[in-house]
Amino acid sequence: MPLHFIGADPIGGPAAVWVDTENGDLVVKGLTADPDDPRVVPFPGTEHLELPGRMKPIILEALDFIRSLGFDPDAG
Repeated sequence: MPLHFIGADPIGGPAAVWVDTENGDLVVKGLTADPDDPRVVPFPGTEHLELPGRMKPIILEALDFIRSLGFDPDAG
């Protein structure tokens, strides 16, 4: 899985975003969400990550990069 680094939290937090160049998938590192947070809906076998809002431009950049690879980021 060759990963292309897109960006990290601009204030130095642990969150970061990569794109898998073989399939256009996003790979995201974030903060583990508080399980007591009412926004967290439990799904067996999953973890909830939280990205700060300041990461939105990085996510948009990742979507543009996915498009440049010829993948449709809106396709399921």
